[in-house]
Amino acid sequence: MDISRYITESDGAVSFDANLASAFAKGMAGDFNPLHDPESKRFCVPGDLLFSVLLHRYGVAGNTRVQFSGMLDGKTRMLLPPAVDGQADITDARDRALLSLSLGGKRYTDLNFIAQLCEQYVRFSGQTFPDVLVPLMRNAGTMINPARPMVIYKNMSIDLNDSAAELFDVSDDGQLGQLRKAIDDELTLELAGSDLSADGRKGQVQLTFNIEVAGQSIGTGEKNLVLSGLREYEEAAMQVVVGDYNDRRHAYQGA
Repeated sequence: MDISRYITESDGAVSFDANLASAFAKGMAGDFNPLHDPESKRFCVPGDLLFSVLLHRYGVAGNTRVQFSGMLDGKTRMLLPPAVDGQADITDARDRALLSLSLGGKRYTDLNFIAQLCEQYVRFSGQTFPDVLVPLMRNAGTMINPARPMVIYKNMSIDLNDSAAELFDVSDDGQLGQLRKAIDDELTLELAGSDLSADGRKGQVQLTFNIEVAGQSIGTGEKNLVLSGLREYEEAAMQVVVGDYNDRRHAYQGA
């Protein structure tokens, strides 16, 4: 993953172009959420893109947490501190809180590892709808509003174990260095669990996953989504939403 293709960096800030952010959502994550269409009045920058920017800038830690405060539109300039030691609140040029980042434990800065981890993470995210969400909604007897589907990130986290550290050389000062050997096409993310809890018109989805290299576990992760405008589940209406979503995907792939 070449994150520089999707962002503009200047004066300690990252800016997002709506067309490039949409290309990231569709091309990298396989995410065809209408919220990521450049022409949408409710357009927002994909959370997976924000997550990838942070990891490329600061590295991934043994315990990495991102908590979102709201959605970013295509005009937002995200101010990034030179370094993050523990925890940092990320704001825009108007000092509006965008998200918080927490990094604890060992820090992994090998760019090849980060790129592969981000790429697999966003591809994993692309499976969320309809593959995971629709069965969850069906079982819970609730669904998003077909006319105004609203599914956004609340937070996400990654926890790496000792097996992850063993993949890297250790420098004289005890810091983790480069990968000891290439792990191309060996790093994978697999869904471990999923749950949907609903409270009236709002709901939350929790997804957990395992991170593996060549079949060996090197960590786990979790992402939580917020669903709005929930209503009683209707199979016919949901299949229309799924059909429209798949049509958008096929149109993009065939373009």
